[in-house]
Amino acid sequence: MNRFFQENKTEVFEIDHDGDKFEMFESMRVYIERNGRPFNYLSSVRSLNRKREGALTKEEIKTKEEIASKKEKSAETEQKKKDHLCALADGRLDMIAAHMHELKAARERHNMRQFLMKAIIPVLTEGMIDVWRVNPVDPVDYLAEYVFKKSNETRK
Repeated sequence: MNRFFQENKTEVFEIDHDGDKFEMFESMRVYIERNGRPFNYLSSVRSLNRKREGALTKEEIKTKEEIASKKEKSAETEQKKKDHLCALADGRLDMIAAHMHELKAARERHNMRQFLMKAIIPVLTEGMIDVWRVNPVDPVDYLAEYVFKKSNETRK
């Protein structure tokens, strides 16, 4: 086995011990620390800097995402406000259109009122007076027949 390490130019640590564990471990420690005490259990400055840069990068990304999220929420609330205002404007336009329709219908009713006053009201008034005179059992039916007779007379 010594030959293998010698061929590969690797130093072999040989220890003579008398069974005292403390002496054995102390000898190994001295052998290991012969070129200086190893600090390989600590991270190097370079790796610490990389970790710090990584942490700062993550923090920066997180901050940018939070800012983007706030902007997105702000844009959403602005869009909701705009949609609400548009809905109000549409509602107002609908109310105006309904009002215009009512005005048009009122104008038509005015024309209808003139027609009713000329053609229908006089016949109904005569029929109601006749119902009062006759006093029938079913006055509505009697009035309907009266109006029907008068409508046939006006056509001829």
